[in-house]
Amino acid sequence: MNITEFLLARIAEDELRARSLLANTQEGYDINEYAERMIAECAAKRAIIAGIIPERDPQTGNPDYDPLWVIRELAAVYASHPDYQEAWAVGG
Repeated sequence: MNITEFLLARIAEDELRARSLLANTQEGYDINEYAERMIAECAAKRAIIAGIIPERDPQTGNPDYDPLWVIRELAAVYASHPDYQEAWAVGG
């Protein structure tokens, strides 16, 4: 499993939990707002992942540019998950 697959799997889990939470709560509770925000966050994360494609820094052409820095930052949220790999850490 690579870092992108790992991150997309965690996002899918978060979205499933949020949808379940939303379906199992009564209207009017603050938890609904939280669950809806979490679902929107999952969509935003997927859009960010899909948009990261360059292999070189578009400004300098630097081949050392790490196009995965955003994905590394997003994955760091799940660092306590057993499938997380330390090599994915920012600066790792």
